[in-house]
Amino acid sequence: MVSRPAEADDDHRRLAPWSIAIIGTGPRGLSVLERLLIRLRQVPAAAGVVIWAVDQVEHGSGRIWRTSQDPWLAANATAAELTIRSPDSPLAAGPDGDSLAAWSAHQPVGPRFGPHDYPPRRDYGRYLHQVFEQLRAAAPAGVRVRPVLGVATDLSRAGGGLVLTLDHGRRQLRVNRAVLATGHSDLEPTAGQRALAAHCDRHPGLRYLRPSIAADMPLDELPAGETVAVRGLGLTFYDVVACLTTGRGGRFQREADGRLRYLASGREPRLAAGSRSGLPFLARPELTGPPQLTPHPVVLTESLVDRLRERAAGQRGSGQLDFSAEIEPVIQTELDHAYYGCAVQLRRGRRAGEQFRSDFRAAVGRWGTVDRARVAQLAAGHGVPDLAEPRIAALARPFSGQTFARPSAFRDRLTCLLRADVAAARAGTAASPLKAAMETLRSLRPALPGIVDFGGLLPQSQRDFLNRFAPMSFLLSAGPPAAQVERLVALLEAGIVEVPGPSARFSPGDRPGSFVVCSPAVPGSRRLARTLVEARAPGGDLPKDTSPLLRNLRRTGLISEYVTTDPVTGERYRTGGLAVTGAPYRVIDAAGRPAEDLYAIGVLTQNTRWFTQVGTGRPGQGSPLCRDADAIALALLGPTAADDTWNLAG
Repeated sequence: MVSRPAEADDDHRRLAPWSIAIIGTGPRGLSVLERLLIRLRQVPAAAGVVIWAVDQVEHGSGRIWRTSQDPWLAANATAAELTIRSPDSPLAAGPDGDSLAAWSAHQPVGPRFGPHDYPPRRDYGRYLHQVFEQLRAAAPAGVRVRPVLGVATDLSRAGGGLVLTLDHGRRQLRVNRAVLATGHSDLEPTAGQRALAAHCDRHPGLRYLRPSIAADMPLDELPAGETVAVRGLGLTFYDVVACLTTGRGGRFQREADGRLRYLASGREPRLAAGSRSGLPFLARPELTGPPQLTPHPVVLTESLVDRLRERAAGQRGSGQLDFSAEIEPVIQTELDHAYYGCAVQLRRGRRAGEQFRSDFRAAVGRWGTVDRARVAQLAAGHGVPDLAEPRIAALARPFSGQTFARPSAFRDRLTCLLRADVAAARAGTAASPLKAAMETLRSLRPALPGIVDFGGLLPQSQRDFLNRFAPMSFLLSAGPPAAQVERLVALLEAGIVEVPGPSARFSPGDRPGSFVVCSPAVPGSRRLARTLVEARAPGGDLPKDTSPLLRNLRRTGLISEYVTTDPVTGERYRTGGLAVTGAPYRVIDAAGRPAEDLYAIGVLTQNTRWFTQVGTGRPGQGSPLCRDADAIALALLGPTAADDTWNLAG
């Protein structure tokens, strides 16, 4: 499928003929497509516009949400929180709103989802694919959306436009402008991963599965009954566990005492899974009302961040912030406010809780913090003197510095902790002070990009934020629903899953034909396995990305890596993210020049910006995903598209 060359029009007053390629039509590319079609309705004489929608897997759903995956792989957000449609979408919302839950209620076939259900990913993918087809059908007169199924492998400039190569040269498209929305890619293996793969090569019969999403792993090939080592205890770990238990015919049964029991099918392997913390991702609290879709920080406001930057500029000569020294204490203030406020309200009633929150806010200093002694004094004065502080590092590393006499001692401690976590999650944010604090931590995520994006942090602080704080915050606040954590407890008690302990080590075995997993904090935890699974999705790292498209773009200098620099000291930190400008996110080439015809959105820009891997909107408001897509749509069309017709602030 080849388009005819399109002539460039410098002032964009006439859009015909005009062609745009959206490379990757998962949720981010789909959002750009929707915003483009909305903006094209406002452009006179738009006839002749062609939008090439390129995806290698499935239009709308892409790779992550593809409809062919197994039903036990679930989304990590509730059906009430998921949408791809803008508030002014040409696809009118149904009578119950525009969320996935509302969409499912009006489908002639397929499951129905309540607002608090966590739907299978393939069902969100069905919704996304249907939206793509509806957008195609609803395109303005004279505008064509042309789906292309194939792998984009190169992009170059020629004849005043761009040439997009597909499938290593088998097809080419000539376009005026393009958007990179390619999502997750595989990365070159690290030295440690190469050593593990080489160990497999030396010992036939061993298997090593590199980092990927569970849907792409050949987990069906793992033999029943064998021990499988699993590195990582995050969301991908939960997916791997589901594939190898429920996906193999196992069932969970509620006992008379209320406990969940796992009934094995006999086809499961036995999993020895670990991580540095030794703690699986904790459960999200269950929602008892409509989801809170917009953050409402008490202290971490834009005006406070502006004051902190002014102070930093005066002290260090640069407005770049030190996250651990200047932002984390403010986040701790937010957590204390939620945690103690919930505790006081539970013990002494709603009015007492409101009074505590008022007194606490009055104690906050100019830089967004409250002295620790003052926090303790406030807690004691309001009747909760016996609560431990909700410190992020202590909660995320509960076994730090501890040893356990035997594996059963660690298992008992871990299952006790996870049971308490399930109970707290089921109680919800109104009845669990700890979950109130952790939900506050989660809700603050949209406030952080304004702090860390585009070199907002000192280079060493950017590294610290990405490698220390972000993983801890995800462990505590971005976990699965409580039901999945409860199932994990049942699997631990059934002996199907074992966590050896904190600081788990994974290495080639000293015996021929094995891997070893063990914890130095737990004597007797050593286990041998013939398979090692990396239960971790690849992160963003442009220089190590194996995508042929991105490699060719780097080779020709059309794209570059974003490097954070301290303008005072000259210190630099290579982020691994794709270098882009601020909105509308023009790609920056190797010479530091912003492109006028190439834009990027989503995972590619992770680490240049933060939390760009999110692939959903938020019902009824202009989410960050929607605002980013709209900024790109406006730039793609130029000054003929009105930019003030809709307030996307949300």
